[in-house]
Amino acid sequence: MKEYFNSIRFRIWITFVLFTLVTMGVLYFSQAMLTPIFYGRYKTTECINSADRIEKLITSGTWDQYNIKDVEYLKTIIKDMATTHQFDIIINLPDTNRNIITLRSGDDEILPSSVNKEIKNSLINKDDGTIISNVELNNSEGIIFARCVKQSYENLLYIPAYIFIFSYTEPIGTTLSIINSVSFICANVILLFACIISIMISSHVANPLVKISKNANKLITGEFNMIVRRGEYDEIKTLTENLNTASAEISKTENLRKDLMANVSHDLKTPLTMIKAYAEMIRDLSGDNPEKREKHLQVIIDETDRLTLLVNDMLNLSKLESGVAEINWDIFDLSQLLKDIISRFSLLDSTKDYKITLEAEEGIEINADQQKLGQVVYNLVNNAINYIGEDRQVNVRLFRKEKGMARFEVSDHGLGIPAEQIPYIWERYYKVDRSENYKRVIKGTGLGLSIVKGVLTGHRFPFGCDSVVGSGSTFWFEFPIYIEPERLPEKELLKP
Repeated sequence: MKEYFNSIRFRIWITFVLFTLVTMGVLYFSQAMLTPIFYGRYKTTECINSADRIEKLITSGTWDQYNIKDVEYLKTIIKDMATTHQFDIIINLPDTNRNIITLRSGDDEILPSSVNKEIKNSLINKDDGTIISNVELNNSEGIIFARCVKQSYENLLYIPAYIFIFSYTEPIGTTLSIINSVSFICANVILLFACIISIMISSHVANPLVKISKNANKLITGEFNMIVRRGEYDEIKTLTENLNTASAEISKTENLRKDLMANVSHDLKTPLTMIKAYAEMIRDLSGDNPEKREKHLQVIIDETDRLTLLVNDMLNLSKLESGVAEINWDIFDLSQLLKDIISRFSLLDSTKDYKITLEAEEGIEINADQQKLGQVVYNLVNNAINYIGEDRQVNVRLFRKEKGMARFEVSDHGLGIPAEQIPYIWERYYKVDRSENYKRVIKGTGLGLSIVKGVLTGHRFPFGCDSVVGSGSTFWFEFPIYIEPERLPEKELLKP
């Protein structure tokens, strides 16, 4: 139960329901508490505007101009106002003989004479001549608005006119009660629909995430080959794509780990077995025979060197792939470095009848890690020797290209590599499918080209392999030639 309450499905649902409840509560409070206040202000504003209009009509002429025609016109106006705004309007208007003319919007007397007299006395003492108050007349609540309109003629003060406007407010109470009842019913219906819709929305949003979570848990158990269906939302789509990509990469890494363990265990097993076997032979058989002992010891030394080479290659490749290996940038003459490396293979020229030729243009300098780039050259030359052709010849070239670039190439004349296999030769322990009668002359660790790829990728040097089946392969990489600033043309020096 606790897991359900902490789930995203429940959190989305409860958030949606609480939002609906809060919204309905705010609407109910506004309707019940604020509507009477705003309604009273609205009716007061209507009374003031109507009184202003009536006063303007009264003061538009002089007292001696009032006649029956004017009175009838004013009476028509106040009846229209009362009908439009649901008012009761009374006007006490003096005529030219100072007699009081009472105009009503209706037929009933809404103001008792005592109230009328009390209001008039209050209006006389008011500076603005206006009174607004809540009253109860004829068992009905309302607002009474009263205004005294003072008029003079030839500096003589005449009897003032009085405007009384009564607006009922009690109907709003009944109407509000009805609205509240209807709103309560509507609120329950809306809340029910909100619960249903929130369940649908929460499930729609949460289900893809729940599936993603379940599939992610499979990674712990080692199920890497899984495909998560994409959701409808961009964020979920991105998450599923990332999880699918991560799953594929983890699966690839896991397969690589298995292959690595299998290959390493195989490569370590053979030299360790031989070391143990020849050590036992020295102990049991050839210990007293110097010639055999030296021969057996040499085998142990050779196998130990092979183990050392394998471990070093694995360590270097691991550093390159994990990004731990740092590149120590330095400027050096690559042409001279090639001469030093090729000289290491001179022993093969005499012992194996190999011919390793070097064609390198002089003075080609490069900005790179000298040790790592030397390892790249050594691995490429050694790889060419491993797959050397019947002519027993390997060609190494270094030459300038256009636009300040240079190219290094190592070519053999062996069986070549099929085009469909070239993209995979840079992977560790990958072995090209070759003829059964074709054998390597020099054994390697199977990591040489992977190290080449790691170093050249770290330097951001383009590299590749061109091969034709039956004619041989050419491994190459290109790099920008380093030019000292003082050697730049004058125009180049002016550039920022």
